Order: sequence, then structure tokens, then C-alpha cells
Amino acid sequence: MGKNSDIESISNSLSKTILHKILIEYTNKLESTIHLINEEIEYRGQSMKKIDRRTLNNEDKKKIKDKVLIKIINKLKSKYSDIKVNRDTIKRIVDEEINSFFE
Repeated sequence: MGKNSDIESISNSLSKTILHKILIEYTNKLESTIHLINEEIEYRGQSMKKIDRRTLNNEDKKKIKDKVLIKIINKLKSKYSDIKVNRDTIKRIVDEEINSFFE
């Protein structure tokens, strides 16, 4: 895979991971929590494997972070419109999670 493909793949995986983390915290359907937790764990493992395969510089990490933020916001609007999370909270969660992945 090329660098841009890897960045896209990593951002897809990270956005799924972080989206599920947000859904766990803000879901209105408590019966979905166990499923969401299991999905978040699975996506987290996939994300770590993808990140470990590539050496990323600060510019790459910024691109990934920007893509993840956009993907999560769009997904929340389109598929999870019943989940109300303000943009600042989403940005904070994304920042924290991205930093933990790239430590």
C-alpha cells in the first residue's frame, strides 16, 4: 500500500474505534452497550496493527486526525442523529484518543 492509502486506512479504522467509544458513552440504548464495547475493542486492535505497520511523521498524524474528526462528525450526523454530542466534545475525545494511539 502507498502512504496515502495507509493514511486513509488508518483514519477509517481510527474513526470507527473512536466513534464506538463515543457511542458507548452517549447511547440512548443501554442494551447496545455490550455490543458497542466489543466492536470498539475489535476496531482498536485493528487500528493498532495498521499504525504499527507504518512510520508516521507529524504531518501524517495531523492528516489522520483531521480525517478522523470529519468522518466521526459526518457519521454522527448521518447515521446517529439521535446521539447529541457537541463538536468541542467530539474534538476533545478525538484529540485524546489520537494522542494515545500515537504515543
